[in-house]
Amino acid sequence: MQIDLTFTPAELAYCDLRGKIAVVIDVFRFTTAALAALEAGAAGIYVVKEVEEAIELRAKDPRLLLAGERRALKVPGFDFGNSPLEFTNRVQGRRIVWCTTNGTNAVTMAAAADEVILASLRSAAAAAEYLSARKKDCILVPAGLRGRYSLEDTWCAGYIARQLEGCAVSDSAQTAMCIAEHWSLRDLSAAQHGQVLLGLGMAADVEYCLALNSSPNVIRQDPLSGWCTLA
Repeated sequence: MQIDLTFTPAELAYCDLRGKIAVVIDVFRFTTAALAALEAGAAGIYVVKEVEEAIELRAKDPRLLLAGERRALKVPGFDFGNSPLEFTNRVQGRRIVWCTTNGTNAVTMAAAADEVILASLRSAAAAAEYLSARKKDCILVPAGLRGRYSLEDTWCAGYIARQLEGCAVSDSAQTAMCIAEHWSLRDLSAAQHGQVLLGLGMAADVEYCLALNSSPNVIRQDPLSGWCTLA
């Protein structure tokens, strides 16, 4: 089993994803919020790159809910933003179309992989357990911040990689493992994206997102339909 990592999703253009599991990580906040929505009973999540795509899908099926953000704030006309704290029993049995600046783009860019799963700090150990059981080569994909490197996503990727023993590890994955080993989890709130959220008064979101291994669940995207559900 081989472990690779891209520091930004754009690097996927230089990777052969065939036969691999892609693990998309967007700690602040898409993969964390998606997990919260599915654990609250949402029937499925469908990711799109553009706001207009989400609106068009709901025009075809008014039962769909819309979630997402631009500049960390809820898109006007959407039912939800991108905060994991928003998702309660209001989503029970409902399907959600999601569009964000970073995370949903990373999911669409990883589509050439054999399998795509979504991970966060809350589900990091569960994601590592899933990968260990599957015994397939994987590529860890931190979503980053507006196309650039992000500390919290890379830390999470490195933490997952450290749980996978006896694997061949790429240079980039080794770097992420070092970051996870030597950088404190609590200090991730000082990362650029964390500071953006804190500046918007979203300290509760940051605290929720940093709750390491608080969930036993992993999100898996169906390769045929594109819908994401709990694995």
